[in-house]
Amino acid sequence: MKLLRKTAAMLIVFAGLAEVAQAVQPSRFIDGFPDVPYLDIVTTLIGEPVIFDAPSGTVAEIGIVFSVPIDSALKAYGSALAGLDWTCSKVADQLRCIRDESMVQLAKPEQATTSPTLILRLEPRQ
Repeated sequence: MKLLRKTAAMLIVFAGLAEVAQAVQPSRFIDGFPDVPYLDIVTTLIGEPVIFDAPSGTVAEIGIVFSVPIDSALKAYGSALAGLDWTCSKVADQLRCIRDESMVQLAKPEQATTSPTLILRLEPRQ
């Protein structure tokens, strides 16, 4: 009986650790953006990503609608991308992250929206 209780307790601990690890390590990434995690705060991806190859590297862009305010979304993505070795800086309503020869940017769209929306852009570092 004691062995059964210990085994059950260990299973509960391991299940809890797996849940925490899953929250910290993103298991999904945004299509077309292999190094940008698909966080739980993403409500909708607007259309398909626009992706094209330029002489200097790949450029990709997509709109993202969030379930949280823009400032919270920028903070969440800043933390998530920093955990993937991106160096990020936030200025006003914009996040820029650099790693190797690439830059990821999250910024407000030019036209106002009714829901918290940002444009995600991946481009070669300049």
